[in-house]
Amino acid sequence: MHGADRGGGDTVGDIFSIVPIEVWADKRLTLEQLRVLGSLLSFCGPDRQCFPSRDEISKRSGVHITNVSSATTALEHLGWLTKVGKGGFSKANRYTIHVPETLAYSATVAQQATVAQRATVADQATVADQARGMRVAESATVAQQATVADSATSTVAQQARGKEQTSEQTRVVDVVPVSSRTADAPRGEKHPPTKGTRLPADWQLPRAWGEWALAEVPRWSGDQVRKVGETFGDYWRAKVGKDAVKADWLATWRNWVRREAERNNAAIPRSPAPSTPDPFRGCI
Repeated sequence: MHGADRGGGDTVGDIFSIVPIEVWADKRLTLEQLRVLGSLLSFCGPDRQCFPSRDEISKRSGVHITNVSSATTALEHLGWLTKVGKGGFSKANRYTIHVPETLAYSATVAQQATVAQRATVADQATVADQARGMRVAESATVAQQATVADSATSTVAQQARGKEQTSEQTRVVDVVPVSSRTADAPRGEKHPPTKGTRLPADWQLPRAWGEWALAEVPRWSGDQVRKVGETFGDYWRAKVGKDAVKADWLATWRNWVRREAERNNAAIPRSPAPSTPDPFRGCI
């Protein structure tokens, strides 16, 4: 990446981004998310890490600064990056770029070593769904678009009130409990309660969640874990009302696995005890 600087201090003349081919194959990404991801890649070095400010990302991508946080949060939920830091107009997060990898794709790679070198995001989804005999949805649903739009609207409203709270404070994964945040905060400072979210419409079982389930229930196979994941996703996407909103989906998944393991264990038929010969047989 000639002419690039991880902090954004560079000249525009010779800047370009090396973009993984999987980016173009991921049909879940919106145009705004593509522009932000391409901008972050232009800041990254060989280790795919960078720490530009939101203002620098906005100038390089052409995306309005109020939409940068919602775009990076959406990219994080889709598995394209992780970010560390609280962010803000005058602060910078540390971004690490990844290529998403699902549990189903990991199982396929174990059987076909060459797939790992050529597979794109679209290929990963196709291989996973062929194993289940299903088709992949080719575009994001209206529910996903509404979630991203709501995140952007919420960010603009907070900025109008003079706050620099960003949407990563309300992420589904690794949410800091309200009690611990209140204990660390200075006296008299108020914090908004943790907000819950619905399970995203395009949710797929993350690899780390599947590995946890295999460790929690050793008698399960990889196929069983994927089936439990599909049931989990179908149930919560179809659920309506306030019970469908959760503050920590990882904890919800863990409880779901434990209950499913207990239910399956209770359903295992017990072998009847061998009958004991009647010691008085033949007697009057």
